[in-house]
Amino acid sequence: MIAKAAGPEKGTPWLTGVMIFVFVMTPLLGYLAQLGFAPLMALAGLLVLPVMARPRAPAAPTLILLLLAIWAAASMTWSPAAPPAGSLKDYGDVEKVTAVKLFLQLALYGAAAAAALRLSVRGADRVATVMGFGVLALAVFVGFDALTGAAMFQKLRVLSGDPIRPDLAKVKISIGCYVMAVMFWPAAAALAQRGKQAAVVLLLAGVLTASVLASADSCLVALAAGGVVWLLVKGLGKAGGRLLTLAIAIPFMVAPIAVLWAIQTGFWGWLHGLVPASWDARLNIWAFAADHIQDHPFRGWGLDASRTFGDAIPLHTHNAQLQLWLELGAVGAALAGAFFCWLAHGVTRAAETDRGGAAMSGAALTSYLVIGALSFGVWQEWWIAVGALAVVACAAVRLSSGEYSDELVEISPND
Repeated sequence: MIAKAAGPEKGTPWLTGVMIFVFVMTPLLGYLAQLGFAPLMALAGLLVLPVMARPRAPAAPTLILLLLAIWAAASMTWSPAAPPAGSLKDYGDVEKVTAVKLFLQLALYGAAAAAALRLSVRGADRVATVMGFGVLALAVFVGFDALTGAAMFQKLRVLSGDPIRPDLAKVKISIGCYVMAVMFWPAAAALAQRGKQAAVVLLLAGVLTASVLASADSCLVALAAGGVVWLLVKGLGKAGGRLLTLAIAIPFMVAPIAVLWAIQTGFWGWLHGLVPASWDARLNIWAFAADHIQDHPFRGWGLDASRTFGDAIPLHTHNAQLQLWLELGAVGAALAGAFFCWLAHGVTRAAETDRGGAAMSGAALTSYLVIGALSFGVWQEWWIAVGALAVVACAAVRLSSGEYSDELVEISPND
């Protein structure tokens, strides 16, 4: 396949402006208000819709996500978390329902991701530059604040009239580490493309410092796993991409079985004696979830059912694969797994013409999945938005390098 050197020019000045705005906001939200990524990406999707081309038949990943959203909505008919009849009285009530938000996110975040693929080379270069230096600024600022015990964050909260305890301030700035762990890969690639190797080193130092001092352990794991995938794809090309696809598929297929096997063999008990308290709590949650998956292995307990088990599962399972199995059963886990394997397969195909870009995309995907497997709930809007943000960032970097091909990620019916 011949690589395309440029995206289409029509409408790209507006698209470029929207994407630059998104990445100007990224360091601000990454430090002060991570939940704001959800409305930011939704706004970006709304802003690009007027200049998008006529919709065509949905692409494969769009259909997969649409089927997942439909299955999730259908599961509300048996979910213990379903809102009581008559409780949805206005739009505000309806908009809070997870099933409804999934369709909105698919449309708006998907539009933003598709818009990134339409950037011209010049526009993509500008977007990638702003993105790279924006993430660098976030890493330096959060890293420095972590060194001071989140003193700057505390001062800002005092100035806003909402003071915060030092321990909670440390927790708040640690959330930005998760954004940086995913965005590190496209940001590092963008800076390296521009000959800013020293900036890449500073970026890495900031991310590592913040993650260590803020006790964001899963970020360190995500960065390490992303680094391994980067080396595999960069060094082995398509073979590395195939290994990534396999590594992604296995947890979606066997997560509950693996946990139950580990419990039965005593391996789980051995782990309990090794890990610190936060990870010990995760082991308890995962064991409980795996046990209850056996009650409804095909259909699951229903969307948001994780929130109904009391102290046994605080809000969610802290593991994407187990949460999907628990709530949406084998059907939901298979659909989500198919989507992420499709992304990994795209990395494999992209490695034919652009190993560097493929390695970057594979590492970002890996970091995102590792954090999702250890820290956040599947349906958290801001975390889904960060995934869309990473897609936009990777698209901009690859387009700006002139190595873009139509194997790049596309998750919207717009073209």
